[in-house]
Amino acid sequence: MKEIALVGVNGEVLSDVLTALLENGNDVDVFTPEPERIMLDTTNVTINRLDTETEDATKAQFGGFDKIILAYENDLSNADLSDFILRTYTHTVNAAMKAGVKQLIVVGGKDSEAFFTTELKHHPELNYAFTTTEGDFGAAVVSLL
Repeated sequence: MKEIALVGVNGEVLSDVLTALLENGNDVDVFTPEPERIMLDTTNVTINRLDTETEDATKAQFGGFDKIILAYENDLSNADLSDFILRTYTHTVNAAMKAGVKQLIVVGGKDSEAFFTTELKHHPELNYAFTTTEGDFGAAVVSLL
């Protein structure tokens, strides 16, 4: 099986989680809508364009991963970010389930916890966790793996 898939938009949350994963010795496949904006010089990371057009396309990208981390930014006033989350979150969770992912970790702002966990509760067979972006959330994610 592949190591870890990290999914999200480019920003502080994705960056901090990726840094914590790499510092912990993990190999990571990053899926983001704008991969050209990630500049890294490491062999432990593979950058991919996230295909959010359909649930099946997203499922195909998640095939073979045991663990997926969905990292979302805190800025709910950002209309583009909010639109991306509302458009893709449910089918991303469903795609992960259908791809056979064993563990799903969602990172988001405390004000969005109810939104994120409501969808996760629809899948009682999925091993999931939510962690807020309060404090050292990168370390919190690593501790959940």
